[in-house]
Formats: sequence, C-alpha cells, structure tokens
Amino acid sequence: MPPKAHRGRFQAQGDGLEESESWSQDEPLTKSNALELLGKLKGKLKPADVEKRKKSFEKAKRMIEDAEGGIDAVKKRSFYDDRKRRDIRVDVEILGGKAFVTIIIIIILLAAWKIL
Repeated sequence: MPPKAHRGRFQAQGDGLEESESWSQDEPLTKSNALELLGKLKGKLKPADVEKRKKSFEKAKRMIEDAEGGIDAVKKRSFYDDRKRRDIRVDVEILGGKAFVTIIIIIILLAAWKIL
C-alpha cells in the first residue's frame, strides 16, 4: 500500500530522549491539528524534559502559526534552546505533501483536485 500523500512528524530528541508524534493522511495537515500533535508530543515528556525544550517548543509552535498557505515537503527544521547543546531539540519534519494549512486552503485544494 503506498504511503499517504501528506506525512511528517514532530520529534523531541537529545539527552537520552527520543519521542515523536507523526501524521500520515490523505489531506494536508491543518494548523490546528499540527498544534494538537505538538501538544501531544509535549504531553509525553517529563516536566524536566519539557523545560529543557521550552523555547524549542515555542519556536516550533510559531513556525506552524506563521505558515501562510502551508509548507510543502520536504522541509526539516530543528529548534534549540541552547546553541551549545544542539543535541537537545525539537524537530519539525514535513516528509510528504503539505502541512500547516488553514481549512480554507484545504477546500481550495480539494476543489482543484476534483477539477483536474
């Protein structure tokens, strides 16, 4: 079975931690669903691990919120709290399709696909 068109993951790594939340779906990931997944990832971590990545999570959230028209794959970005400790980070990976769209963009895309 072929992979879904729109896929990616959020990942918290470093200092002995590797935790992630991924998506794989037929339609682009919305901003609101992306924020939910990022929150789920944060919820999996111990408070000390969240604290080490506090700024990283904020930067990832801002990336999602600031995306205008969505972001096309392949896009990988890592966010760090401390430039000296580059192993402790939050990664955003859009591996296929499009992510961080608003509902209006999805409606336009679906309409365009039915026309083609």
